[in-house]
Amino acid sequence: VLPPELSAIVIEALNSTEIKYDTLADVSRWAFTEDGENSLKKKSLNQRDYDRVSLLAGTITGPSKLLPPPEPKPEPWEIAQDEKNTRRAIAALVNGLFSVVGIGAAVWWASKTSGWSDETRIGLSILGGLVTAIAEGGLFAIYYNRREQAKDYRAKRRDKEKKRLEARHLKRLQGDITAAPESDIPPMSNADSKEVDSGPIRRRVVTVDGGGDELVAAGKRGDDE
Repeated sequence: VLPPELSAIVIEALNSTEIKYDTLADVSRWAFTEDGENSLKKKSLNQRDYDRVSLLAGTITGPSKLLPPPEPKPEPWEIAQDEKNTRRAIAALVNGLFSVVGIGAAVWWASKTSGWSDETRIGLSILGGLVTAIAEGGLFAIYYNRREQAKDYRAKRRDKEKKRLEARHLKRLQGDITAAPESDIPPMSNADSKEVDSGPIRRRVVTVDGGGDELVAAGKRGDDE
């Protein structure tokens, strides 16, 4: 059912003691593509059984892995500031439009008693509105540039925090690997397994030789169909 590359990844994961979250995420993403939907329909499989919630149902965190750090999110005050800046930008654009129209009308009215022809008055009105539009546009460009610089600074700060958390997470993973080398983990082939009926969830309990810890993997019924 799966594409060759993804199938090889899944087979390798099934032969190991743990299945990585990235592997389940790749399967879920493929299931909701057009090719995946067609392949599942040919096998009479339900596409909803392969979303992330269904694939993760009943699973537990691997004993040799730690959860990755959460993605840094904008602070509430940053979201409020962005909304405030958006309202300010809209108000500035509306104010600029009224300023251009107002200056043009004022020049037309002021030149009424000058004795100039209508063509000259219209030209002066357009010129006044154009000068006003350039001035308003320059001010708005300065405001927008400063706003974007502030957003970029906050984004870089979040990226820096993300890298710091990822570096700390990597150190914790390396510490776990050092404390429990891979050679100390018994292979899957030397383990006994049994299925436990838990209603709609099928759970496989794997007991390592010597009565050690148990590894539990779970999936919905019909996943192997």
